Amino acid sequence: MMKGIKRPFLSEEASSGASNQTVRPLCGIVLKMTAAAALLLSGSIGAPEAALAAAPAIPAAQAAVPKLDTIRVALFIDTGKYVSRASAVTLSADAGLTLSLRGAAGVTPAYQAAAKEQVRVSADGYYALLPETASAAEARTQAQQAAAGGADAGIVQNTARGKQAYRVYLGPFATKEEAAAAAAARPGAVLAGPLRWNAGTYAAAAEAQAQAAAIAQAGFDANVAQLSAGSYAVLVGGAADSAGLEALRAQIAAALPAVVLTPMDAAQGYVLLRTELAADADSAAQPLTAMVFGGNAKLWAASNDPQGAVYVKERFGRMYRGGLELSLHNHRLAVINELPFQQYLYAVLGSELNPAWPIEALKAQAVAARTYALKQGVKYQIAHVSDTTLDQSYKGMAVEFPAALQAVDSTAGEVLTYNNALIDPLYYSNAGGQTADSTEVWGNEVAYLKSVSSQDKGAEEGKKKWYRIVLPNGMSGYIHSDYARDTGLKNPAGLPYYESVQDGVNVRPAPYVDNAGNAAVFKVDVRDRFVVIGEETESNAYAWIRGPYEASEMKKRLGSAMTAGGELQRLEVTKRGVSGRALEVAANGQPLAAAYPDALRTLLGGLPSTKFEIEETGRYTILGADGTVRTQSSSAQPVYTSGGGQTVQEHRDEELFLLNADGTVRVATRSPQFVFRGTGFGHGLGMSQWGAKGYAELGYDYHKILQTYYIGVSISKG
Repeated sequence: MMKGIKRPFLSEEASSGASNQTVRPLCGIVLKMTAAAALLLSGSIGAPEAALAAAPAIPAAQAAVPKLDTIRVALFIDTGKYVSRASAVTLSADAGLTLSLRGAAGVTPAYQAAAKEQVRVSADGYYALLPETASAAEARTQAQQAAAGGADAGIVQNTARGKQAYRVYLGPFATKEEAAAAAAARPGAVLAGPLRWNAGTYAAAAEAQAQAAAIAQAGFDANVAQLSAGSYAVLVGGAADSAGLEALRAQIAAALPAVVLTPMDAAQGYVLLRTELAADADSAAQPLTAMVFGGNAKLWAASNDPQGAVYVKERFGRMYRGGLELSLHNHRLAVINELPFQQYLYAVLGSELNPAWPIEALKAQAVAARTYALKQGVKYQIAHVSDTTLDQSYKGMAVEFPAALQAVDSTAGEVLTYNNALIDPLYYSNAGGQTADSTEVWGNEVAYLKSVSSQDKGAEEGKKKWYRIVLPNGMSGYIHSDYARDTGLKNPAGLPYYESVQDGVNVRPAPYVDNAGNAAVFKVDVRDRFVVIGEETESNAYAWIRGPYEASEMKKRLGSAMTAGGELQRLEVTKRGVSGRALEVAANGQPLAAAYPDALRTLLGGLPSTKFEIEETGRYTILGADGTVRTQSSSAQPVYTSGGGQTVQEHRDEELFLLNADGTVRVATRSPQFVFRGTGFGHGLGMSQWGAKGYAELGYDYHKILQTYYIGVSISKG
């Protein structure tokens, strides 16, 4: 659940257990820090966001457990502090979809979609309109080019003067100024907006359609809109300001003097239907129905099958139980999944854990997830929670599995309390063997968040070995053991020669797959030979390696947090907490300016946890032939090596391979580099998901698991 500090890298490991790439939000506890520090606490590893505010102190008095029958989950919303945007969404349902105008009195059906039919929905706003074309292919090319440049684009299909015409629009934008800037950047583009004339209101849709067709025949944009009151209006134009609206009136009056135009009430809720073409290259060139709503309208989309789901193409194609409410919130499209609370928890467990995990671990997760959701209230203005790891991972109906439903149903109503109030049940992927104390993360004490042992090593099970290799040209890195074999030969130092068994095998800086955060440094082909100087288990949620990072790169990451001047030469942990997590890291002898201890993960580039050691590859100790010992620091002093023929020469390569007294090989570098070796994945506060699995396998029931991780809490039933 509590994600709050999101996963920094996506390595290939989480599909066989907890969502061990995710960590939970540090939310809701009283923090002894400044407002600015509290704001920093909220975000993802990479970029702090204002999502986690301090909560009131835990009351000693009896507090009733809140009830929540239906929960609202924000899929897309812009609250100002939390931003997840979409300009439009494409909806469908296997059994067909009903889209209705939603009001206090209930819902009024507006469109009935066939089985699997896609409907594009957007909120009215401001647009940049590209010149009209008679070619659908040309319009699609224009839209795809705009999308490739980062713009939101759509294609409206109209019938004007008896001919098909297509017009690409960019937007919608929340403001006229944004749309005007987009129009100015496109030759021939014009500004448009949500201001329209009402060319007649009718009780029947057919009458409105006839009027709209007559106006369109004269060359004006006219669409039939269903009003919140249930009647139908013919809306004409789409001006961005009052001057444009008046100019449109004059044009229509000259061409169609019999048409009576009345102003459209800005607060009147409406939804208009039009035909669009999908702009993306993967879609067929078939037209689809588009719905544009404005004013105070709210659309409700639900499957025609009460047990079915609604698909949202723009949200990774996920399918959602319940229904979707679409509205204009803070001038932008908001998409809220509203569904029974119990069904929401089914999907949270499916998103967080693996169906093969013990049922008692799943039950512990169910109680924690329920407690978290109830604790939030209406966190996002019109929604209780988001679907992201800033709250609880929620991927919809497709991830549900029978054991998750069993765990939720069998713990129905159960929550975690301390002093008769709901706790903040922080959880995360892996504690690295020992959970954190609250002082190690926030700097202040929370009674039920103490450091305890954790059964987390299961995350390493089944992970393959990676070999650290050195090529004849001196290049080094890690190769997966499946792609290398022992030749049976050894070099003069007694180290084995291996060779590649395939062409184009990636060799990476650290032993895990992540093409973004740990991209290949070079490749080897079949029968390419190299020396193996060590091996590591593939980085996982329990134990991991990150780096190496050049000193210049690390200094850039540290930014103003590095208070010492000059180039970065030394980086070391200078203070640790009771669980072994880093409380203070010094650069060139000066502590980094971290707002709170767990912020060190962000400062150091998104480390999985603060339970780490730092290896400085530019610093090593040399034992000379005469018994003298010298500490070498980067390129400060020259290093001379003696070859097999006793020839002595200065070592000038970037990397130097040192054979230690125990026979292990260490890579040293002329310039400072830093490697982080750590355990655990997440902030470490509260329940470790992998630990819950480990304890369940030892025979703990979910009560004992929860009370192991949350000290002194009660399991209450509302």
